[in-house]
Amino acid sequence: MAITANLELDNGLALTDCYIIIPTVYVRKFTDEDGSNPVFKLIYDAMIYKDATKRVGSLIQNRISCKTIDHFKIDYDTSASDNPFVLAYTHLKTNGNLSNVADA
Repeated sequence: MAITANLELDNGLALTDCYIIIPTVYVRKFTDEDGSNPVFKLIYDAMIYKDATKRVGSLIQNRISCKTIDHFKIDYDTSASDNPFVLAYTHLKTNGNLSNVADA
């Protein structure tokens, strides 16, 4: 899975047709200090590249950093029927710094 999108970077520059992937997704249980009130979070990182060819080899120098896109921790419903990757991509597509979002 991957998406392409126009992206506004933290420094104000804009990129068009960036290639964005989510390589890993995990769910973690958080509780209060006394062990009560469990809350589940879906946590994922997004990797941004100028285009799909720059992603080949996953070289770190080809990655683009953007604090508003790089890392997320969102609420997770344990009764969700969707794959966590699908939920992560669905959440990422709603990010306000992305426009013209499409599946790659």
